[in-house]
Amino acid sequence: MSKTKIFAPSRRAVLQGTAAATALSFDATLARVFAQTSGPIKIGVLNTFTKSVGLFGETTWRGIETYLEEHGNKIGGRSVELIKEDDEFNPQVGLQKLRKLVESDKVHVVLGPLGSHIATAMIGYMKQSGTPWIVTGAGSTALTKERMPNMYRATLSNWQVANPMGTWEAKNGIKDVVVIASDFLAGHDVAEAFAEAFEKNGGKIAKQVFPPVGTNDFSAYITDLRSINPGAVYGFFAGSEAGRFVKQFQQFGLKGKVKLTGFQSMLDSDTFPLQGSSAVGGLSSSIYCETLDTPENKNLIARYASKSKDLPGIFTESGYTVMRIIDDAVKSVGGNIENAADFCKAIGKTNIVAPRGPVRFDPDTHQAIQNVYIREVHEEGGKFVNKVIDVVKEVGDYPGNKA
Repeated sequence: MSKTKIFAPSRRAVLQGTAAATALSFDATLARVFAQTSGPIKIGVLNTFTKSVGLFGETTWRGIETYLEEHGNKIGGRSVELIKEDDEFNPQVGLQKLRKLVESDKVHVVLGPLGSHIATAMIGYMKQSGTPWIVTGAGSTALTKERMPNMYRATLSNWQVANPMGTWEAKNGIKDVVVIASDFLAGHDVAEAFAEAFEKNGGKIAKQVFPPVGTNDFSAYITDLRSINPGAVYGFFAGSEAGRFVKQFQQFGLKGKVKLTGFQSMLDSDTFPLQGSSAVGGLSSSIYCETLDTPENKNLIARYASKSKDLPGIFTESGYTVMRIIDDAVKSVGGNIENAADFCKAIGKTNIVAPRGPVRFDPDTHQAIQNVYIREVHEEGGKFVNKVIDVVKEVGDYPGNKA
């Protein structure tokens, strides 16, 4: 556990401010409100910073820092205190850290987590606490079924990203697919969403396979895949697992024989350093593409260059964009994030153009509505990047989640 204080006024400064207000005939109630809204905004960042997917927690953190540095370490005119907690990709650990953030640190808003299994374990506690919660990774459809007034998902829904890819592949010449996905909630969510759309549009799922989380050696799965010889493989892995699978896919001779396709986290700027040329030609769907030619994305790339030699990936952009959403919402409530109900309503009114493109929230499910990009991996000047080859505009979450 680590606590990063960006800037926080001293207790003496807060008391002096209150005394001055009282001297100017503010009543006691207004003085207390002034003291509350003059302190730092506390943001709890609950994410996975270790294990095989820890790189995504770190890149999300760097996106958060990038936004704050750009804006003088303030949001809504107030200083910020970030409190960073590692859930270790474990629901029990995640709940312990969540309780600390809410009950001990008294954060104004919780960001995270990455894992859908952790997010679903958080639902009961967050309903009870009422603390504003903005999801920055977990894509489970279970979250948007809940219609929690204090929960908004500013990133992807598993269905939102996987389902359009199933449709796109079936309509673009791919007839049969083996689905291989990490064996936890998100993996099954993604496999189901992709398969539903692929089969609905005339494709055939030859087989679905779910390797355990943390698999190092994919040789048995790839050997099976080679014997089936489908038109494509559709994969869902994250972090170092994505790196290993894509590398072994090439090492076992499937590249060029079976089309490599997958969920956004499998072929992204964050994983390219682990994959190298193995990723070239791979297709994926995502809410973001690092080569988008827009002023907003160019600004993010320029500012992120001080933190990494690589281009920002989906989770860097997500960390950056969630801070923009918080900033706008805090400003709209006059800095009074302590009024959780009004702050949450302000989040729901978000309508911005982020580095990923237009973002707004579904008023019913609280899922971000946004573009989904079909991307292809290219090598340019010794670097590996995704390029957009198609766009599905304004996609929300699974329609069955609507009231």
